[in-house]
Amino acid sequence: MDSAASLLEVYRRDRRRLLGFLLSAAGGHGRAVDPSRVDLDAVSADYALDCVASGAQFDASEATRRYFDDRRYPIMTNSPSRNSYFLLSRPEVSGSPPKKVAPDIGLVPPAEEKSSRTRKHSDSSRVAIDVPGASNGMKDVSLADTSPQQVKEMDILSLGLPRLSTELSDDDLRETAYEVLLASLFVSGKMNFSEEKREKKPKFLKGLRSKTERSNAAPQMENYYTHHLDLVRVQMEISESMDILAKRALRHIGSKMVQGQLDVPCISLQLLSSVGKFDFPTERLRVQWQRRQANILEELLLFSASLEYSMSETLRIVLSKLKNTEDWVVSVPDGRIEVLTIIERYNTRLSAAPKKFGLKGETYHWTRSYHFNSRLYEKLLCSVFDILEDGQLVEEADEILETVKLTWPILGITQKLHDVLYAWVLFQKFAQTGEILLLKQTDLQIQKLQLHNDARETEMYINSFVCSVESCGSKGALNLVDSALLKINMCCRRQLESYHLYFSQANYSIFESMLNLLLLSAAILTDDDEEAMVRFLTCPVVLL
Repeated sequence: MDSAASLLEVYRRDRRRLLGFLLSAAGGHGRAVDPSRVDLDAVSADYALDCVASGAQFDASEATRRYFDDRRYPIMTNSPSRNSYFLLSRPEVSGSPPKKVAPDIGLVPPAEEKSSRTRKHSDSSRVAIDVPGASNGMKDVSLADTSPQQVKEMDILSLGLPRLSTELSDDDLRETAYEVLLASLFVSGKMNFSEEKREKKPKFLKGLRSKTERSNAAPQMENYYTHHLDLVRVQMEISESMDILAKRALRHIGSKMVQGQLDVPCISLQLLSSVGKFDFPTERLRVQWQRRQANILEELLLFSASLEYSMSETLRIVLSKLKNTEDWVVSVPDGRIEVLTIIERYNTRLSAAPKKFGLKGETYHWTRSYHFNSRLYEKLLCSVFDILEDGQLVEEADEILETVKLTWPILGITQKLHDVLYAWVLFQKFAQTGEILLLKQTDLQIQKLQLHNDARETEMYINSFVCSVESCGSKGALNLVDSALLKINMCCRRQLESYHLYFSQANYSIFESMLNLLLLSAAILTDDDEEAMVRFLTCPVVLL
C-alpha cells in the first residue's frame, strides 16, 4: 500500500514537472506561462501538448475543463466485443427510478404564448429560470425573483454555521474582512504604506475592469498587491478615508504578533490603540467603528472562548467600558491603555493554550472562532464579483483570489476549505442572478475537491468545522465541506424533481449543468461515509 502511494506521488511529481516545462517553454505565440500561477494537478496534459504543437494560447480554465471532462467519461477497453467499460458512478447508490408523477403543465393563454415566443435573451451567457404562475405568464427571473413561498422553499443559502452571539452585521463582517486582508499584506511584507498623497483618479471605480471591458494592454503597476488591493477595496465598498485610516494603524501590526502568530483580536487591539477620535471624518463613523471593534472582541474572547468564570466576568466588565463609546472618548489615555492591556493579556493567555491539532501555524482562534473566520473569508471571496454587472466576475478574479489567500494563516483556511467556500459563494451568486457561467464555475471548484488527499491532522481539523443540517425531520451535524455540498445538492435536487416549474427549452443548459452538479456532489458526499450520506440524500428535501 505504501509503495503504491509512493509510486503515485512520484507520478504526480513527474507529471507536474513535465507540464511546468511545457508551459514555461512555450505557452503559445511565444509567450511563456508561469507554472506557479497554474494548478498543474488539474491541467489536461493533452490540452497542454495541443497548445504547444499548434502554437495556440494556453487557457488555464479550458485546461481544467478538459481535465475533468476526461475524468468524467468512462474508460473504454479494447475488447473484441467493444462493449466493456468502467463506470465512474456506483449503480447500487443510485436507487430506483423516480416514482413521482410529473406535474401537469397548464394551458398557456394565446396572448401569453405569443409573448413567450417573441421574447429573446439580450445576453446569451445569462440564462434565466422560468417560474410559472406570474402575472405575465412564463417570466424570466432569477432564483432571487421568485415568489416568497418559493424563496422560502429554496432557502438553502446558509451553511449552518453557529450563529454569532453579538450584533455584528454583514457590513461589519465585510469591513472586518478587509482589515484582516490589510494586516496579512503588511505582515507578509507584500505592501508598504506611505503617507504621501496620491493623485486622485477622475473615476470612482478606478482600475476596475469587468470581463465585458477587456483590454489588451496590461496596467502599469508599481506594486502588484497594491493594485489588486485597490480592486478589492472598491469591490467591498470600503471608502478611501477608512482605507487610509486602517493602513496607517496596521502598518506596524507585525509587532503585535503573539509567538509569531496573528489573529483577529490582535488586529482589533492594534486598531483601537492606534486610531484616535479625530481620525474619523464624522462622529457617527467613529461610534460605529468602535462598537464594531468591541463586538468583535466580545464575540471572539467572551462568547467563543472557554474561559474560567472569574476571567469571563473581568473581561465582560472591561469590554463594557469599551462599548461605551461616549465614556471612552472622554476617559484619560492611561485608562484606555489599561483597558486594552487587560484585553490583550487575556488574548495572549488564550493563544498560549495547547494547539488542538498540531498543525503548522495553528492558533487558538482557528478552531474556537471558525464560525466567525469562515464568514470573513466568504466576504473576501465575494470581492471577485463585479459590483456594476450583477453575476459577472471581474477580469482580475484570479489575481484577487491569490491576494485573498494571504489571509489563510490568520483565518485558518486550508486549500480544501478555500475550494469549498469559493464554490459556495459562486453557487450563492448563481442562485441570486441565474448566471449559468457561475454554475459551471461552481462545478469546476467542486471537482477540485476530489483531488485533495490531506493528512490525518488536516482532515480532523476540517471535521471540527461543525455545521447544523436538517434531514428527515431531525437535526444533525456535518463538517463545513459536507454541509456546503449537501446544501448545493438539496437545491439542485429540489429544482430537478420539479423540473416543469423551473426549466424549459430556453434554459436547458442550466438543467444540464445542475444535473452534473447534483451527481458530482452526491458522489463526493458518499465517498467518505456512504451509509450516513445516503440517508441525507434520499430524504425529502427540508431546507433550513
